[in-house]
Amino acid sequence: MCKLSHLTKLLYLLPILLLSLITGINNSISENIDDQVSEISSLLMCPVCQGQSVAESNSDLAKDMRSIIRKKVQEGESQEEIISYFVNRYGDSILGSPPAKGVNWLLWLLPLFSLIFGGLGMGLFIYRSRETRIRNKNLSDEKSIPNETEYFDKIDKDLKDIES
Repeated sequence: MCKLSHLTKLLYLLPILLLSLITGINNSISENIDDQVSEISSLLMCPVCQGQSVAESNSDLAKDMRSIIRKKVQEGESQEEIISYFVNRYGDSILGSPPAKGVNWLLWLLPLFSLIFGGLGMGLFIYRSRETRIRNKNLSDEKSIPNETEYFDKIDKDLKDIES
């Protein structure tokens, strides 16, 4: 009789255990899908809003895009497939960071070229200003000796004129 009561208790607990297990699996799957949706939507820019990603925007279009992303994630599509779907629909401007191809290479290389040419320009400017300063100093040293003696001679002459 005792074995039977343990068996009935186990039969009562079995559905509860299965239900909690299924709920836990659903929660982890739901959290995983939410993470994927937020990651993908943060990579895409909202076509309606200026400077906001689909994840940040509250526009109706962004909400629709997030629901499309969620549906595609649940269907098992990869991140690349979902992003290419939106690129085919809206063009490369939908991407948060432009791909390094075509004219977009300029966007990637322009800061590098600016740093290189700006550094070269600053170095050339400093070198030339230093050379000019040294050249001017040498010229003033050569001229200062006669100019100082002329100046002192003039002062002596003026002092003599005042004394007489």
